[in-house]
Amino acid sequence: MKYDIAVIGAGPGGYTAAAKAGRLGRSVVLFEKSHLGGTCLNRGCIPTKALLHSAELLGEIKDAGRFGIRVSDVAADQKAMHQRKNEIVESLRGAIGKLMKAAKVEVVQGAAQITAPGVISCNGTEYEAEHIIVAAGSKPAMPPIPGSDSNGVYTSNDLLEGEGKEFKSLVIIGGGVIGVE
Repeated sequence: MKYDIAVIGAGPGGYTAAAKAGRLGRSVVLFEKSHLGGTCLNRGCIPTKALLHSAELLGEIKDAGRFGIRVSDVAADQKAMHQRKNEIVESLRGAIGKLMKAAKVEVVQGAAQITAPGVISCNGTEYEAEHIIVAAGSKPAMPPIPGSDSNGVYTSNDLLEGEGKEFKSLVIIGGGVIGVE
């Protein structure tokens, strides 16, 4: 299969480039080893903002007494908050999929590798492209701190997956967007 442009990585940089090229009439294939949306949508900005909004709302409700509003039995439901986060992420992934379809971008699920100039291999199939854009994204970094591989040490990916974890206290190393949120 031959394309004008191949994009490796379907995060904000990759899917935006693919959609723009597709809308301009170029033949485009987009490779993603995991989920459309990359780190930001799946394990970063969007999930943390959804959970942060839930936490802020909980704080406001607990503080309602200052405004003459009595509320009792207010508690966080980690499972429900993570379910809401997951629903938001799924909805936005679907929107990216529709965007790709509208731009006539072929999306291939799998880990792609460049095997020769202009040749990409994915899932046992070779694809040819005049131009290749690599937008492979990021992953959490583990700093070289003794004990960082111990039980009870988590990455942001670990904390944002599934139904969440409950902590009485937590130390966060790293002041990037995900760590701060």
